[in-house]
Order: sequence, then C-alpha cells, then structure tokens
Amino acid sequence: MGTKKVDLVVLGGGPGGYAASIRASKLGLATAVIEKDHPGGVCLNYGCIPTKTLYHIALTLEEIKKAKKFGIDVSLPKLDFKKAIARKNQIIEMQRRALAYLFDKNNIELIKGVGKIAAKGRVLVKTSSSQDIEIEAKNIIIATGSSASNVEPFDLSEDGIMDNVKILSLKEIPQSLLIIGGGAVGSEFANIFSSFGAKVTIVEMLPGILSTEDEEVSKIIYKVFRQKGIDIFTNSKVESFKKSDKKFICTISGGDKITADKILISAGRKPNSAGIGIEEVGIEVDSKGYIKVDSHLRTNIGGIYAVGDVIGGLQLAHVAFEEGKVAAENIAGKVKEMSYDVIPWAVFTTPEIGSVGLNEVQAKEKNIKVCTGVFPFSSSGKAYITGETEGFVKIVTNSETGEILGARIIGPRASDLVHEVAVAMKGELLADDLASTVHSHPTLSEAVMEAAEDCFGIATHK
Repeated sequence: MGTKKVDLVVLGGGPGGYAASIRASKLGLATAVIEKDHPGGVCLNYGCIPTKTLYHIALTLEEIKKAKKFGIDVSLPKLDFKKAIARKNQIIEMQRRALAYLFDKNNIELIKGVGKIAAKGRVLVKTSSSQDIEIEAKNIIIATGSSASNVEPFDLSEDGIMDNVKILSLKEIPQSLLIIGGGAVGSEFANIFSSFGAKVTIVEMLPGILSTEDEEVSKIIYKVFRQKGIDIFTNSKVESFKKSDKKFICTISGGDKITADKILISAGRKPNSAGIGIEEVGIEVDSKGYIKVDSHLRTNIGGIYAVGDVIGGLQLAHVAFEEGKVAAENIAGKVKEMSYDVIPWAVFTTPEIGSVGLNEVQAKEKNIKVCTGVFPFSSSGKAYITGETEGFVKIVTNSETGEILGARIIGPRASDLVHEVAVAMKGELLADDLASTVHSHPTLSEAVMEAAEDCFGIATHK
C-alpha cells in the first residue's frame, strides 16, 4: 500500500470540494482531492451546467417562435434533440477540461477513486485502478454531496423512472412526462421539456408549485405553465401505478389517472454520508444523515470539516463554493465564519425567478415592520422592447430603518438582476441608496431602481 502525506485531503471533487482545494492550494497547503467520478460533482455533470444548457436551448426555441412580433418571418423551428444533447455534452466536457486545468495550475493532486476516513488524519483510498493508497493529512474536508431521493411507490432502478441524472441521458424526447415534485428542479425540467414538445404533468403534494417562493411569484409560474399546456395537480400524490405497453398509468389522490412515457422524480435529496467512515471516527450527524458542523464548517472531530450538500441547509452550488473556501481559510490559519444572510438563488423557468433574503411573509413573521416596493416589467421600456413584460421586481424593506431585507424578481434576466439587490444588502446599503442610484435607460435594471423608489411611493413609471 502506497502512502502520501498532505496538508489537506478533500473527499469529493464537486463545487464545495474543488473550491476548497483551490483556495487551500492558493494559501500554500499541499492538497489532494479524491473523486470517484468526474470532478465538478452534480452541478457540472448532472445539474447546473447541463440543465441550464438545455434551458437556453428551450429559451431560444421560444424566442424564435415569437420572432414574428418583431417583424421577422421564419418557419416554425424544429428541435434536433440529438444535437441539443450533443451540445450539452460538449459543454460539460469543456468545463471538465477547464477544471482539470485549474487543478494542474494550482498543483492539486486528483486521485480517482473512493476514499474512506480510517481515523483522524488518515484516509484510505481504493483507486479506480484497484490500488490501495493511504493518505496522512493534517486536515480533512468531507464534500461528498447528495443524491436524489426515491419517492414511493416508485423505484428509481426501474426503466423509465428517472432522477436528474437519468433524464439528462435520454436519447429522444418522451411524448409524455410525469414529474413528481413541483419545486425548483421539477419546474425547470417541466419548462424545458414542455418547450421541447413533450406533454408534461406535475404532481405536487403541497398546495402549490414552487411553494418556497413568494406566493405571487408561484402564481405567475402556475399561470404561465398552464398556458404552455402543462397540467398541474397540487395537494396530490401518486397512490399507485402500473405499466402497460411501456407506458406508466398512475392513479393520483382523488382517483384521477395520468398516463406517461417517462417519470421524473424530483422531490428531495439525501446526503452521501454513508460508507465514508464517519461512524468509525464518531462524526455527528442529524436524523437524516447530514453532517453537523459549526459556523467555521468544523465537525465535532478536530481537523475534520464538512461542506456542501452533505451538511444540508441550502443545497446550492454557489453555497458549497463559499463553504469550501471558508473551510479552507480556517484550515490555513485564518478565522472565518460562514454567513447565510445574503444568499441569492435562481429558478430557470420562463420567466426566470431571482430571490435573495427574506420575502414579505418571512419578514412579518420576525415581527419586522415591513414596507415593500414593487415595479412591474409591464412598465419597463426595455421589457417592452424585448417583448418580456411578464413579472415584477419586489423589494422588501424595514419601514423603520430602510434596511433592505430581501427581494423577489420574476421576469427577464431575473437570475442576473437579483444580484444588484444582493450586493446592496451585503454592503448594508439602504433602500434609499438603491433608489437614488442613477440607472442607464433603457435597461431592465431600471426596474430594480424603480422598485426601490416604490418603497417611498415615488416610482416614476408606476
């Protein structure tokens, strides 16, 4: 058995793991990363990058269909699904190469294999070539991520029942697709495959889809989805199903039946914390198997940290990035705490959703006196130019102090626009600062300024 000595070994090369390794290396730590699959984790290989590639293709299709309103005569576009998937795969491969370059550039040793913590400061690795390696490390970061949860009565091992990985490997567009779960993942795939021509149905246990978003935001997405021909069953679940001639016939709450060629399970994830040695060394986990950490990302065992989906909380790639960097800086001797106060996120439907901080209901639950400023894109000159007038910008403030508590944006480029509010919140700017900042005209970002002005009832174009 070969032995290696490093300052830091990272279990998992996903967003949290690779961000931690790069930051640690830049801070002078000899670092190794153990990854059994492709570096980049779910985000690069089976999540953010491939799904947003398909989203952009779907968005382009919809834009072409609207071309006539701009005076452009084109024939009805036809999707070549095989070429779309080929582009998705090409982009993933390019990103993999870019990540490999960063590993090389920063002198990070990538070990292909499966790692297990044998003791504090000791990791055993079974490489992809079946070699055994022992790594002695001053510090360990666990960044093993999460995987899709199954939902009864389905079995993800059955042909035609898919998670986020399997659906990205489809060879052709299903004529009909049933999506279990109307959260962010389910809604994004519903939007994509509906645009691609599939008949999409969503079954959601809660009273509405995108239930964690602002109620007005969810209502707009519901309306748009119904206009696209997506069927939505809320307060419902699949009670039973049978297979007939390669089709799934599902009976949902109330007795309605849904027939689908394929089924996507998008109703939660579970931590990849089993089988990596945490039980043997006594690392504490919660009732669901998520590793417990403090604000410095330290576990209860000295020298062992954990970041990303495996610790639960906000399971977002950019949160894992930040957690990885914070853990690495603490290992390098700095003192840094992870803050979740200003975390933006986006849902890539059409229209897009961008969120940060508290919504109106959450702020009121904290007994804060709330003032909201709202500006509709139907009053935006740039939105009219681009033909994207659905949606609004809503900024939530403390009416007594002017502090910006959060924002909800649904509409064109919402995933980008929300960061203007996030930066203002991080910089502790007040609503008046945002309102009095001159914005270029005509731009979509003016809607953010006017929403801030509306907090004071002085929005010019409302």
